[in-house]
Amino acid sequence: MLLVVCMINIQLLFAQNLELSIFKIPDSLTKNCNSVIRFDETNIELMSQRKMVIKIRKAITILNKLGDEESEIAVHYDKNHKIKSLKAVIYNSFGKELKKISKKDFNDYAATDGFSLFNDGRLKYYSYVPTSYPYTISYEYLIESVNTAFLNRWLPFDSYNQSVQKSTYSINFPNTINISSSEKQFEEFNVLKKSSNTHLFYEINNALAIKYEEYCPSYLEIMPNAILASNKFHLEGYDGVANNWKEFGKWMHTNLIADRMELPEVTKVKIKNLVQGISDPVEKAKIIYDYVQKKTRYISVQVGIGGWMPMLASDVDKLSYGDCKALTNYTKALMDEAGVESYYTAVYGGRDIRSMEPNVYSVQGNHVFLYVPTKEKDYWLECTSQTVPFGYQGTFTDDRDVLVIKPDGGEIKHTTIQHDSISFQKTKATYTLNDKGSIAGNVVISSSGIQYDNHYDIEKKSEREVNNYYKSDYWSYLNNLTIEDYAFKNDKDQIIFNEKVAVSAQDYATFSGERMLFTMNAFNRATRVPKRYRNRKLPLKISRGFIDTDEFEIILPENYSIEALANGVSIKNKFGEYNFSVKKISPSKIKYSREFLLKKGLHPKEDYNAYRNFRRQIAKHDKTKIVLLKK
Repeated sequence: MLLVVCMINIQLLFAQNLELSIFKIPDSLTKNCNSVIRFDETNIELMSQRKMVIKIRKAITILNKLGDEESEIAVHYDKNHKIKSLKAVIYNSFGKELKKISKKDFNDYAATDGFSLFNDGRLKYYSYVPTSYPYTISYEYLIESVNTAFLNRWLPFDSYNQSVQKSTYSINFPNTINISSSEKQFEEFNVLKKSSNTHLFYEINNALAIKYEEYCPSYLEIMPNAILASNKFHLEGYDGVANNWKEFGKWMHTNLIADRMELPEVTKVKIKNLVQGISDPVEKAKIIYDYVQKKTRYISVQVGIGGWMPMLASDVDKLSYGDCKALTNYTKALMDEAGVESYYTAVYGGRDIRSMEPNVYSVQGNHVFLYVPTKEKDYWLECTSQTVPFGYQGTFTDDRDVLVIKPDGGEIKHTTIQHDSISFQKTKATYTLNDKGSIAGNVVISSSGIQYDNHYDIEKKSEREVNNYYKSDYWSYLNNLTIEDYAFKNDKDQIIFNEKVAVSAQDYATFSGERMLFTMNAFNRATRVPKRYRNRKLPLKISRGFIDTDEFEIILPENYSIEALANGVSIKNKFGEYNFSVKKISPSKIKYSREFLLKKGLHPKEDYNAYRNFRRQIAKHDKTKIVLLKK
């Protein structure tokens, strides 16, 4: 009997990893947490310019449902970036083994997001469906690669609301190679760093979770991270040496772009005919851009080294499709033929503004587009869109450092900043209030800059979608709203989107005895108030500013008179300006005017309450009512 008990205990011991029990997590690391990284080890052996071995070991404990996405495992590979081993184990809260996962248990997918500069190939993917919380997933894999142009970034935290027990990053390299790095937020998190001429090591221990807060910077601006690059590298058969952006850009142009731009003779003739007699390079560029938008469509292309090198311009010409690299390269080839200067450009695309790391000369970015310089201004062309106006930059590529790739080398440039005054929305309306408390009228909205980005997409929507947009989204505060009619005009030359909407809303006003009360601002209320934090921890970031100007003419019912007219309001502070005024035009007509300016800016956490109060005041004043008395 004793032998049986001993055997059972031995089996239990082997089926457990007590170090991964949740009882081994310090209490401080579970506060404000959805997940805890137990350990995360990245070990890179950069053996030469053409050989690299990467070993990853990681374990993460998921505390609740909100942390589930952090447990997903995705390992990219291709013919030159090979997975030599891959396995994972699931443990319960006590560290008892629940499930072993071998390489064959992973799903295999084509890694085709279509935007990435370095996403050529496939990925192994696994997602665990838990039955209870907490649980821990531990995994490790080994990769061998001849491509050394992209070194793993060190990101100890995966997200907000996550703590880290231990994370390490180690890279060994020959003394004939130089490793450049950009290290951020190291001091704030007491990151241990060791370095020599052949080794670099980072370590962080017991790092507390940072709770997500509204209007905070990207986690890359708050949490420790490092991006690294080797000055000698190899990419899909091409060796490279780069000690600055000029050298890297020249290598990229020579090896990945230069021989991809040949066009069929018939297309060359067609382009020359299109721009014949036109000397202005901007007008030529507009004609070419329009030609590309009408001829091509975006589709993800991941063939060969599609993650870095664009497909041939001649193939795009023949097939009329391509990814961001292919369409940008094709547009550049057409521009060259038309005699317009333009350059293939790498960028980190996304609503969160992210720039190229200036001192790390490597494959960076997740998107490419086209740069057209002129004496008057710089133009940035989004070649994947059939609808974006010439030279317009929305929130995907605005206000960031990008890498312009020229034949003689690379150059860091900054894209267009959509200043507050440019990002306007002008709303004019005339509406009638009847004695039943219902309104009906016409609204005209003109938007430009960043605000153009928020509106022009509705032009492509169905009637049902347009109705839903106005009723459930844009004017969601209006009950019983009916969209009687609408018309859109997209002025792509001026980059202004115009909306004309005929509306009606039943029971808009409320009654109290002989009095009728209604909110004057019917069509552009800033109703949202930022969340309250008793002890704000993070800075306040307003990534983009804008200005709204509104003018409403309101016709009142004849059998009511104005009993009380609200006083105007004017507020001005570091965050912006807000004012409204009301003017009596006649006994039955008033004019409501409003302006709201929000300024872009980064502010200390101590300013958050003042900003919240500013927005709270705006939300309050936007609901200002007028009182009518029945005659």
